[in-house]
Formats: sequence, structure tokens, C-alpha cells
Amino acid sequence: MEMEYRDPSKRGRWIVIAGVVLALAAGGAAFYLINQAQQQAGQGQLQKVNVVVAARPIAARQPVVADDVAVREVPADDTNTDAIAVRDPNAVIGQVLPITVFQGQMITTSMLNTTAGGGTTGFSILNPGETIGPDSVAWRAVAITVPDDRAVGGLITAGMTVDVLLSAQINVPQDLMAAGKYYTDKATKITYQNMLVLAKTGSGYVVKVTLAQAEEITHLVATGNAQFSMIMRPPTDVRFADASKLGETTNLIIQRYGLPIPQNYPPGNGPIPTAAPTATPSTPASSAGPGASSKP
Repeated sequence: MEMEYRDPSKRGRWIVIAGVVLALAAGGAAFYLINQAQQQAGQGQLQKVNVVVAARPIAARQPVVADDVAVREVPADDTNTDAIAVRDPNAVIGQVLPITVFQGQMITTSMLNTTAGGGTTGFSILNPGETIGPDSVAWRAVAITVPDDRAVGGLITAGMTVDVLLSAQINVPQDLMAAGKYYTDKATKITYQNMLVLAKTGSGYVVKVTLAQAEEITHLVATGNAQFSMIMRPPTDVRFADASKLGETTNLIIQRYGLPIPQNYPPGNGPIPTAAPTATPSTPASSAGPGASSKP
């Protein structure tokens, strides 16, 4: 009986090939699973933050409008910390950036509230959302010096609204003084109402004014004949008082409150008056010591 011959070497080769294929498949599956796990772990630990970016190119020295900016979520790193990146688009709208910002570029805090030289002022003259148009008010910032005793004890801070009073020397010509009606003295009147304080350094206050008011204040400071005082007003009171009926001089206060008018004593154009003799002389104090006799 003849037996069929089978070559055992062929069977061994197939077993080896199958083993190699299975090993490669297992290795590939393991690599895929490990890679997926690493990616998922990295995504779970990655922190993201919101930053304001330019939705379109923003030209330098042009007020930013709402359509110029957008909020984008990006991975948090050292380039977009709270001290660097702007989170709120309202902080950018209305600002005038000193440089051109390209589309997609992140807007940083160093771009805001800067001067032409790049230094940070720390305040903005325009309110958030306020833009510049052909007919808009020419707002400016000007500094005035007001000692603490004329600025509510120095309690006025940036962001408050105040009324500013002006005290100035009124020089009356000699011919009018000779007529006996007018005389040279200081006069005080409220001059600026509901004025916004932008910044404060010591007794120096930076206030928001119109261009005409900036001229007036600058001239008064230059003359050296003016003193400013600040009075605090409630934040919700935005009314303007009728200043045409206001203003104070010393004689007006004397008349209103009936203050006694000082008189020269002794008179400067007559003999010095002498006191009339006392009708009853004062009794002299006894000089006798203890135990002394009252008899002469």
C-alpha cells in the first residue's frame, strides 16, 4: 500500500508566515491604540482660552468698530496670558490702534490706550463704543492741579465725574474804584460741570474736555491768576445747573448772610478816642496777710 508523501518543510513555512502576519497585525493594533490614548490624554489636559483677533485688517489710527474684531479660542500658552491678550471685544471697540493689525492677528493689551510713541497712558479719552465722526465732539485730555483741600480731601479718583469751580482775581480799573461801587477782589464761579476724571497722580488730575475748554484751562493756568477746585457729584446725577445765576464774591456773601462789616478802630482820620472814666472805681484787692489786724 502506497502512502502519500507530504513535505513537512512547506507546512512549517506557512506556519511561520502566518505567525509573522499575526505579529505585524498585533503590533499595528497596539501602536494605534497607544497613539489614540496619547492623543486623548493630550486633548484632555490642553487648556484653551478666548482671545480677541482682527476679523479683517484694521488700519492704524482708525477707530475700531464691532465688525473689525472677533473672539477665537486658542490653546493657552505664554503668548496669550491675561496680561498680554485681550479677552473682551468691548475693550477694543472705539479704540484707535497705533499700528495696522492684519486679519487673524491677536490684539494685545500693549496696542490699547497708547500714545504715538508707544507709551501706555493707562486711560482712554473716548468711552467704550464711542467713535469719531465728522460732526463728533473734539474730545481732549488736559491736566489741572488741585490741592487735596480743594478736591474733597483728595478723595476724588479716576472714573468719577466732578464739577470744577474757578476762582480768579478780578482787577477793577482805578476810575471805577474811585466811583465807590466796585473794588478789586477774587470771584468764584462754577465753570465746568459733569466733567470726567480720566486719571489722577497726586494733586494732578487729567480730565476729559472739549477743545475749547482745553484752551480756556491752559490759558488760565498760564496766567497764574486762577485756582481750580473740584466738588464731587453723585454718579447718577447728570443734570446741568443753570450757572447764569451762580457766582460768588465776598460782598455778595456779606449781603446774603448779614455778616457784620468790620470798622476801623481807632479811626484813621480823627483823634484817638479815650475811654470815659468809670463811674465807680473798682475795689482794690486786700494786701493784708493772714492774721493781720484790720485796724490802722
